[in-house]
Parts: sequence; C-alpha cells; structure tokens
Amino acid sequence: MRKSSSRVSGHRRIRSSGSRRSRAPGYPISRSLVVTIDGPAGSGKSTVAKLLAKSLGLTYLDTGATYRTLALAALQEDPPVVADAPRLADLARQLPIRLEATPGGQLRVFLGDDEVTKKIRTEQVTEVAAHISQYPEVRAAMVERQRELANTHGVVVEGRDTGSVVFPHATHKFFLDADPAIRARRRQQELFKLYGSQTPLAMIREQIELRDGLDRSREAGPLIKPADAVLIDTTRKTVQGVVQEMLRTIRRHPLP
Repeated sequence: MRKSSSRVSGHRRIRSSGSRRSRAPGYPISRSLVVTIDGPAGSGKSTVAKLLAKSLGLTYLDTGATYRTLALAALQEDPPVVADAPRLADLARQLPIRLEATPGGQLRVFLGDDEVTKKIRTEQVTEVAAHISQYPEVRAAMVERQRELANTHGVVVEGRDTGSVVFPHATHKFFLDADPAIRARRRQQELFKLYGSQTPLAMIREQIELRDGLDRSREAGPLIKPADAVLIDTTRKTVQGVVQEMLRTIRRHPLP
C-alpha cells in the first residue's frame, strides 16, 4: 500500500484530554467508539490505523508496541527476564509505558522517561516480543494495560487479538490480510526507513512465516478473524483506499 508523507511538529499524550483533533465530516468524537484492526505482520494495520484514527478524531493505540516495550524492559533487567512468565506478568503490570500521538498520527513510545520508539523495532526486541507474548499470564496482564491506555477516549486500536480478546464488544471490527510476499516487502521498507539498511527479503519472509505460525497457534489470544469483523485484503489496495473503505463501513453502521 502507498502512503503520502507530511511534516508535523508537536505531540500529545495518548491519555490526555481537552485537545481537539481534525476529523472527517460526519464522524463526531465519541468515547464509546472503539474500532479494532487485526491482522498479521505487514498487512498494513499500523499505517491504516493511524490514518483512520486521525480521520475520526480518535486516539490511536498500537498493542504491538506495548508488547515490544515489555520485551525491551525484560531485556534491560539484570539478568534479562525472557522465560519467567510470572516475573514477566509482574513486569507488565508495573510497566511505565507512555504513548504520545503527534498531530500527524505518528506514535512516540516511552519507557519511563526514555523514548524507545526506534529501540523497540530492532530484530532482537521483535523476537523477544513474539516469544513472551505466548505466555497466557503475560497476555492477561497486557490486555488490562491496553484497556487502561484506551479507557479515556474513543480509540482505534490495532494488533492481533484486539477484536477477539482486548475489545470483544468493539463498535467496529476489521481484519486486514495480504499476500505474504507483499507483506514481507512492506516490512523490508519499514525497517529501511527506521535504520537505513536493507534487510534481505528472504530473511524477512522467513521471520514473518515463523511469526504467523506462533500467532495463529498460541493458546492465549491467537491471531484469528473475529466472526463479526470485516475482512479487507490489502494486497492491491492503497492506504487511502483501505481507510475510505473503513469509513464507508462505519458510516453505514453508526452508533445507536
């Protein structure tokens, strides 16, 4: 999917209130409006979720970023905590995570006072996040944290189990998917933008297939399409095309 870029400055906390955000005509802000977007890596969830949240004037929440932040915190422990589920769950409950959304829809992630937006996107953190997210007690603790982050405002939330577990009664649910080759290429482009180096496409494809297997087979919060979610194949669609399709769906089924 293609997207356009814009220069922005400033930011706001995801949990703050009182700031006004631009939104598409006919879509008033509502604290009861929850939109979930699930799907595998590279399906376009993050890019679409940011733009949809901006269009609706809602908060954007990336649940994957919360697991990555937990993974980074676990690696920073002395010694690192990556295989002790009870300790990881305790760490999750106390995780000093803060998310700040910029007016342009980007997400800044903080662990305590340290901005970790780029640090949580490394391959090591990605692998650890995939590993620790398999523990049921860790997922249970993180679901509560994610609900805390979203409970102040209406929210557009993306991840792998947001419509099935985190917000099972969400107002609107979407599930994005795409051809694995396209998903690998998107992930390669994302990593290049972050670090300026080209990761071999075959390596990324292998990592995506491994992550898909873990996500779909785990006991707690597996990657599934909720029965009431709208399926969108993003393989040959632009970012704006997907966002407009979502907005049309939301318009056809407004809040009661």
